[in-house]
Amino acid sequence: MPLKKIFYYKQLSLLIFRNVGWLGIISFLALFFAVPMHLILMDKKDYRRWEGDQVYSEIFDINILVQAGIMIIIPLLLGIFLFRYIQSKAYSDLIHSLPVSRSFLFHFFTWNGFLVLIVPIILNAIVIMAAYWIMDLHQFISFAKIFSWIGIFIIFTAIVYFTCIFVGMLTGLSITQGVFTVLLLLFPAGIIYMVFYNFSNYVHGFPIDKYISDKLIYLSPILAPVIIYSDYSAVKVFTSYILVCVILYVAALLLYKKRNVETVYQTLTVSNLGGLFKYTVTICFMLLFGLYFQLINQGLPYHLFGLLIGSFIGYLVGEMFLMKSWRVFNRLKGYVFFLLAAIVVAVAAPFLNSKYEKFVPEVEDIKGVRLVESNNYSDKKIKGLTTEENKKLVALMHKELIKAGKTYDQDYYDDSLKKLTIEYELNNRKVTRFYTMMREEYKKLLKPIYESKEYKEQLYDLDTQDNIIKVTVDMPYGKTLKINDEKELKNFLKTLMEDKRNESFDQMTNEYNLSASISVDKKNETTEYYNSISVNDRKTVDWLNERGFQNIFAVDSEYVDKMYIVKSEDIGLDYTGAYFNEEIDNKISKLRNKEEVRSKEQQSEILSKYVYSNEKYAVLTKGKYQLETEVNFISEDDLPDSVKQKLKN
Repeated sequence: MPLKKIFYYKQLSLLIFRNVGWLGIISFLALFFAVPMHLILMDKKDYRRWEGDQVYSEIFDINILVQAGIMIIIPLLLGIFLFRYIQSKAYSDLIHSLPVSRSFLFHFFTWNGFLVLIVPIILNAIVIMAAYWIMDLHQFISFAKIFSWIGIFIIFTAIVYFTCIFVGMLTGLSITQGVFTVLLLLFPAGIIYMVFYNFSNYVHGFPIDKYISDKLIYLSPILAPVIIYSDYSAVKVFTSYILVCVILYVAALLLYKKRNVETVYQTLTVSNLGGLFKYTVTICFMLLFGLYFQLINQGLPYHLFGLLIGSFIGYLVGEMFLMKSWRVFNRLKGYVFFLLAAIVVAVAAPFLNSKYEKFVPEVEDIKGVRLVESNNYSDKKIKGLTTEENKKLVALMHKELIKAGKTYDQDYYDDSLKKLTIEYELNNRKVTRFYTMMREEYKKLLKPIYESKEYKEQLYDLDTQDNIIKVTVDMPYGKTLKINDEKELKNFLKTLMEDKRNESFDQMTNEYNLSASISVDKKNETTEYYNSISVNDRKTVDWLNERGFQNIFAVDSEYVDKMYIVKSEDIGLDYTGAYFNEEIDNKISKLRNKEEVRSKEQQSEILSKYVYSNEKYAVLTKGKYQLETEVNFISEDDLPDSVKQKLKN
């Protein structure tokens, strides 16, 4: 009997190799020509004077698209062809008539297939190692990265492979297995993305970018090319992938043991999953169409129409898959129940939203609060405001934002809108809210917080740091100052911080056309970039003047023929608009509320304080030798008082 078993094992191994061995050969050759051969044949002379680290920081940098294709396509095809016999009744009867258990067959086929999957990867890694030592490739790749490449490649291919096998146990059609595998791998990230983007506009304060972040891609391993260039060194991510592989393997084994031979050619082999499949497809189509209609038109009627038509099409598609026929229009009873359930959810949603939208933590429950002026949740510069005064100010501001109840389209290119994220750290949890507001509202709400001592101490803390070894000041017109003398360094930082801690809200938030950027090198070899210096930083500018950097923000007004200051709204100006010279001139000539600046000194001062963003006041300038009128903006704080008073009258 043992000899007979060995014979069966040998024949099964040959069968597996005949069925899927060609995939292993293709995988090996594709990887070989994409990575080792590329390293061997590349012209080394071009990199003789390479001064950086390795040419390729990761082995995935070499023909990444080819490697990503192998990661996804090979395990997908392997999972389909490996258990091809269970999708043919005669073939299935033959294999299952062998004197071995179903458990043995599953383990034997799965692990032999896994060997076909990983052997090409390991062989190519051995070739890369040999080339590394023989051809001295240390300038091009790191030897340690070869091992991380093996591990990452195997994990990514494994999760696609085991997912495909799991799906294969649920369906009796090869093409359905392939399609369902891809959809299942995309499903976790896709469904979260669609749910949040469909309904985020109807929940005031919902921080969609906190949830739709880079981490979302980890939920869909089929997005391997993107994940590889993210933080793929995170151990917990790959530990999770390995755990998912184990779960899929066990689930596939249980399904295989209970699978009926009669389910060959059926869309689903488990009849009880028909309803789940049908309504999942319905929901996915509903969200997809809703998202599409919301993107092309922000109105609620269009969005509801997209949800309705999407759900109907999705229900029909689900039924067609299950029935393997397009004659399903007599089976719409289930769709009516789905619509009723959707209406119940839609009616209940506002009551749940209201509680979420109106929540403001009690001041005594707030341990700290961060304000982030963008959608970037990695900004750690402001560690957290903890004074009683600031916690009260933030809570009060939050209540005002809730009262406003206005949700703007989160248009990243609309300069009239400002985006603010509030991140509370409470005693036992964290709460995050995101709001979009008009610039004037933004200034009114944030001004007292930004001008507080605590906020500025957290934002500007350079003079309290002992680990700074060099400061570089890049000034306009190509001038650069590098400060590394310890005494000069402390003197400069002290002067700079005096200016920064006395800044007004406008000076803190304005982006000046003329500015000097500051970069700081620290002992731990990191370089950080801080707020720039502008003409308003008087003491710092004087300090630079004393060291020979004269007139760094001076702008010559000699060639200015006419300069007018107007309120932007009076002539419909904004920074992103397109202006016609004749149109501007006509508006200026008809406008009463305008102020002409004739003083050359005042003109120079105004020219040096232009900002990039839309502001309340616009500066219209015409040169002596030019026909066109130049349009720029200046903040209210930077406008000379005499001009400001005349425009207010």
